[in-house]
Amino acid sequence: MQTCTRLAIAHALHATGALTLPDAAAVAAGSWQVSASLLRLLEFRPPGCRPGDGDPAGVCDADPLMQFVPHAAEAIPIAATDEYLDVADGRRVYWRKPRRDAYLLACDLHRLSCASRREDTPALHEEYLELLARLREPEDHVCEWIGTVADGRFRPAPDRFAGRSPAMRQGLFDQGSRSFAESYATKVSVNVSLAARSMKRRALGLAVIDPLRTAARLPHVRSCSPVPQTLPRHP
Repeated sequence: MQTCTRLAIAHALHATGALTLPDAAAVAAGSWQVSASLLRLLEFRPPGCRPGDGDPAGVCDADPLMQFVPHAAEAIPIAATDEYLDVADGRRVYWRKPRRDAYLLACDLHRLSCASRREDTPALHEEYLELLARLREPEDHVCEWIGTVADGRFRPAPDRFAGRSPAMRQGLFDQGSRSFAESYATKVSVNVSLAARSMKRRALGLAVIDPLRTAARLPHVRSCSPVPQTLPRHP
C-alpha cells in the first residue's frame, strides 16, 4: 500500500504542484515518512490491532472517518486530518500537517462509535457529534522543510526525520519576523492526503467526484430578473 501511496503523491505533485514527472517521483520516493504518516489513516487500525490478526467482528477494519463508504464520493479536504506538501519556487519542498495528531482523533471517533453501538446514550451521542465537528475546524499546522528537488533528484534536508531539522510553525508569528518557509516567489500546496484517499477509493471500485470539476461543467444560468425600466413622467 505504501508504494501506491507514493504513486498517488507523485501524481498529485505533477498534476497540481507543477513538478515534472521525474521530480515528482523523486520527491515521493525520497519522502517515505510522509507516505507512512498518511497510511496511519488510510489503513487505520485501532490500538492493539495488527495486520493478520483474526478479526471476526471487523474491529481492525474500522473506518472512523468514513473515508471509504460508498456515499462519500466527493473529493473534499478534511481540515483536521489532511497533510500537504508545499512546493516553493518549484524546488523547495515542505511537509505541512495538523499540529494535533489526526490518528488520535480517529481513535476517539472509533471508540465512541463502538460505545454507542453497545449503549446509545445522549451523552455519547453529543460527544460523538462534537468530535465530528472538529473535523471541519481550521487546524493549526506544523511545517517542516524536507528537501530540495531539481533535475529528477531529491536532496533531503539534513536530519529531517531525526528531530533536528528546521521546524516552522504555521500560525501567528512575532511582528516583523520571517522564516525561511515564508521566503518564496511562488508556492503551490498539494493535499497529499486527499490524493491518497482518492487513489484508494478508486482501487476499491468506489466513486470519486471532484466538486470543482463538477461545478465547472454546470451550465451558466442567465438571470431571469426583470430589467428595471424608467417610467415616463406625466406633467
